[in-house]
Amino acid sequence: MDYLLIPKLFIAFFVFLFGICIGSFLNVLIYRIPKGENFTTTNSHCMSCNHRLYAKDLVPLFSWIFLGGKCRYCNAKISAQYPIVEAINGIMYALIFWFVCGAEPRIALFGYCAAFSALLVATVIDWRTMEIPDSMWITVLIGGVITYIDELVSEGFDLHCLIERIIGFFAASGILFLLAVITKGGMGGGDIKLMAACGFMLGWKVVLLALVMGGLIGTLYLIFMAIKNKGKVPRKVPFAPHLSLAVVICMFVGTNIIEWYLALCGIAHVHNHNHAHDTAAMIFSSLANLI
Repeated sequence: MDYLLIPKLFIAFFVFLFGICIGSFLNVLIYRIPKGENFTTTNSHCMSCNHRLYAKDLVPLFSWIFLGGKCRYCNAKISAQYPIVEAINGIMYALIFWFVCGAEPRIALFGYCAAFSALLVATVIDWRTMEIPDSMWITVLIGGVITYIDELVSEGFDLHCLIERIIGFFAASGILFLLAVITKGGMGGGDIKLMAACGFMLGWKVVLLALVMGGLIGTLYLIFMAIKNKGKVPRKVPFAPHLSLAVVICMFVGTNIIEWYLALCGIAHVHNHNHAHDTAAMIFSSLANLI
């Protein structure tokens, strides 16, 4: 019996609450950044009637539920995107705390959570506009720097780990840059910069895995669209959603996948510079503790 389980669950719950609050802010970014609206000075307002929204209208998740998904002032329907983004962000913050950070209050938690939120915003904006704001890849890069600071604090300076991150910055982004040159603009600059930032956070081995996974996810999406549209494939497809999903998966189990593959090939395991716990083992361990 893990006697620290209950305190850890309480921390995870508060991390979730913090996540849904940040998720509310992410919705503001998702709507305002593409429009060029200032999100620091302009008050929150209804997208239909422009009525100013107050604290009682902005409680994450609960305001949308209690108002029945409608504006309190004009009765216009409020997009389900609001509670979905808030819930996803809160749940993922809690999962990052529990599995990526080993249910420990580490500095890296802030880095990984910031990176995830930026990837979430980049995903929605790119899906709608085919553009990735520079502020998002910069946020991911800052998140990567925070995870590196956590590494320095916990284990001290390790040149090998720093080199892995620096190579990671150029590994996947370099491949995407070459594709952009070869296809003469077929790959967006936002995708290149986003994967550069992710590469510094994950290291070169894991980010290359994420790039491959992102390509596979994108291919599956194109196959689905071709079947749905009877052979017609969209001319332009946003790549950030597929890359972001792959990066998040690799954030949790990327090292495990690489170690499994290398073990299958009879090669020594990969060095885990992020010190992320064996996620699969942690899941079973957590379930055992709960039982």
